[in-house]
Parts: sequence; C-alpha cells; structure tokens
Amino acid sequence: MLESTPHKADLPAPNLGDLVADALHQAKTLVQAELSLVKRELIQEVTGTVSSLIWLVTGVLFAQAALTTLGVLAVLALGVGIASVGVVLLLAAVAAAFFAIGVRVLKQRKLPKSTARLASDAKRVMETVK
Repeated sequence: MLESTPHKADLPAPNLGDLVADALHQAKTLVQAELSLVKRELIQEVTGTVSSLIWLVTGVLFAQAALTTLGVLAVLALGVGIASVGVVLLLAAVAAAFFAIGVRVLKQRKLPKSTARLASDAKRVMETVK
C-alpha cells in the first residue's frame, strides 16, 4: 500500500537558514497579530474616552445654563452692586472646580492596557528573534 506522508527518515533535516527564516516569519506574524490587537484596543479606548467627553461636555453645558439662570435670579433678588459681584465670583469658583476635576480625570486615562501589552509584546518579539 502506498503512503502519502513520508516518514521522518525520508525528510531532509532543515538547515540553519530555513530555521532562521521560519523564526523570522513567526515573529513577523506575531507582530502583525499583536499590532492588529493593539489597534482594536486603542479604537475601543479612544471611543470610550470620546463618549466620556461627550457626556462631560453635555453636563457642563447644562450646568452652565443652570448656573447662569441662578446667577441672574440672585442678582435680581439681591440687587445690583456688591452682591452681584459676589455671585459672579462664586460661579467662577464653581466653574474652576469643575474644570480642575475634568482635567484630573482626563490625565488619568493614559491607555494603560495597550501600553502594557505593547511593552510585553516587544520583549517577547526580542526574545524570539534572539
């Protein structure tokens, strides 16, 4: 009976050039797969950040409208003068607090998952090539 698969004894032993070429091909495939994964992760993280920013901006706009209405009502109730300056300063302090909180929250979103994965993948590729 004829066998379609040759025995191990019939196969020629791979030479060093073939082994290096195979290792480089596998490293290339790994890098391409990892870059594709990182691209998808970055898109997800950026989409999440943009979504958060849209909600934040919408909230700020509504807060601005509410604070403006409150300021107008306070000035009308207290009369024009020192009280109106106090209302303006209070609203400016509230706006500064919201701005500081927003900046701090945005600084904390540094795409940690993707950067950590890229670092470990770079180490793995370097070990494979060595």
